[in-house]
Amino acid sequence: MKAVTTIFDIDPARLRFTARTAIAACLALAIGTLIGLDHPQWAAMTVWITALPTRGQRLERSFARVLGTIVGALAGVGLMVLTGNDPLGIIIGLTIWLGLCAGTGNLLTGPASYTSLLTGYSAAMVALLGYGHDTSIWMLAIDRMATACLGAAVGTIVALVFSPKPQSVDLSRRVKTIMQICLDHVATGEGDGNERSRLILEIAALDESLDIVSAGSLGTRRKARDIRSLLSALSELLLDTRSPREEDAGEPLAANGDQDDLSKRLREMAANLETDFPHRAAHLRAMIPLWQRANRTAAAIGPVSERPVPQHRDWIGARYAALRSMSAVATTGLVWIATGWQLGPYMVMGAAIMTSVFSTFPNPGLQMRWVVAGAAGGVCAAVLSHLVIMPMAGSVMEAALLIMPFTLVGMLPMAHRRVGLAGMDYNLIYLLMMNPHVPANPEPGHVLLQAFGVMLGPVTAYLAFVALPMDTGKRLDFVIRLMVHELTSMAKGAFDKPERYRHWRMRIYHRLVMLVRWSEKSGSGGGFAISGGMGALQLGNSLYAIRCMMTESMIDAQSKRALRATLLSIAHLSRKPERVVHAFTKAAEKLQATYPQDAARLTETAALVAANQDFFRRAG
Repeated sequence: MKAVTTIFDIDPARLRFTARTAIAACLALAIGTLIGLDHPQWAAMTVWITALPTRGQRLERSFARVLGTIVGALAGVGLMVLTGNDPLGIIIGLTIWLGLCAGTGNLLTGPASYTSLLTGYSAAMVALLGYGHDTSIWMLAIDRMATACLGAAVGTIVALVFSPKPQSVDLSRRVKTIMQICLDHVATGEGDGNERSRLILEIAALDESLDIVSAGSLGTRRKARDIRSLLSALSELLLDTRSPREEDAGEPLAANGDQDDLSKRLREMAANLETDFPHRAAHLRAMIPLWQRANRTAAAIGPVSERPVPQHRDWIGARYAALRSMSAVATTGLVWIATGWQLGPYMVMGAAIMTSVFSTFPNPGLQMRWVVAGAAGGVCAAVLSHLVIMPMAGSVMEAALLIMPFTLVGMLPMAHRRVGLAGMDYNLIYLLMMNPHVPANPEPGHVLLQAFGVMLGPVTAYLAFVALPMDTGKRLDFVIRLMVHELTSMAKGAFDKPERYRHWRMRIYHRLVMLVRWSEKSGSGGGFAISGGMGALQLGNSLYAIRCMMTESMIDAQSKRALRATLLSIAHLSRKPERVVHAFTKAAEKLQATYPQDAARLTETAALVAANQDFFRRAG
């Protein structure tokens, strides 16, 4: 067995996982057929869709699947009722609904994101499959909800019974270790940018792993905010560029130090910096309760933070996703209406599903190539089954059993190291076309036309991703663009209130994590993101300080004009960052005689902007 998996580049551990999933899918298909569901293959599709490596992730995905299906099915029914089963009304309604759900799904994360996406295309499935059929639309919606519940239940039970126990994760040690290393870096006064980048990468990796560790428990997921609060504070400490590190800020702590040791060390470092650097001393003292809560949470999932860390929301990517889904559904829908093609709903449904599901993937355009290949394989298997195998069935249960061999075959491509994504779509497209019923004597022309209609969905979705491309580089640009947009708003006074300014500072550290993640995946390197993030943070701090200075009555008119020029220059940050550098340099010269500390801040800001001009230009 080992030799076979090596030759065919199949991951043995993943093969065991996909084999369990394939068996569960067949079991869900059999149960759905026995209890008389109209579309039992949807239950098998749910098993494949909710298949995730860990039990907690599967539980979350199953719950999201059921919730999203119920809401989406009700939305589909409502759309049919409101439009009076008119195809133009259905397409208009689905275009708006899919755009809303796809956009929202790209703003949210985790199970909430998947629920939103599923809500969109579930409505499309109910409305499109219900069009032109005598079956009650309510019965179709109930059938859709029942199959989702059945598939989620069967898949979860099989996973809980047969999946290996998850390996324990020493989260407490990871949190403590990253805390100690960061404090060592600050205490020893190291200015190594590569080391700082490595630490930020460690923080980003730990932040990402929190979603896996807390999967399956809403309470645990909420409590993970404690750790994220500490990670945000550590990021702020690493990026604090306003003052140099002090060599006597504290000796490196032994690796086996406990909570009291780290709390004591934070107090000692704060005391050493209090006289010369009160800003940093205050920050270190504020980290003490964050560390204590995070340590308890990591060790035993302790108390919940009162305030969650503000999260990055990809508003630009969400608009792209909404526009892409709307365009694909509208285009295929108009083709269906114009031609009156009986199988047109399959084409629209495929476009709706694919543009929604893959909109949150890092490189959906590249991955859609595998999707189209897998869909082609699924269509071929379905055509072969319809024309050759299904006519042998003498009962509905026999028809379901005859569907299963090609379903079991689907575990092999899914276990392949390179074509796993194609394997998933092979399974889903095959099952989408395979509704067990008798007598099964389809006309070859009808089967081929149905296959053509189903294939048009993934192809249209692929073309939509080509027309509105998305990859890790663009996602990096979107984060930078949002940061620059906030800096522009800050220059105009949108963050003048202290609470708004604090909210911005907290959110920029989460955006830094996103910057590092996408920068690494796009090949730009973590150093590019760290340096640019430092520049954006320092620029924001300076803008807030300038806005505060502008309200002071004692500042002279000449200085006010210079400061006003710096605020106006931010409008050119993404196109001509050198103008920002020039404006801050000139303002520093004007303030040097009367406000030397503020002049030093502006000079430092000008230097950081000058060093990161390529970073800010990516927002243009």
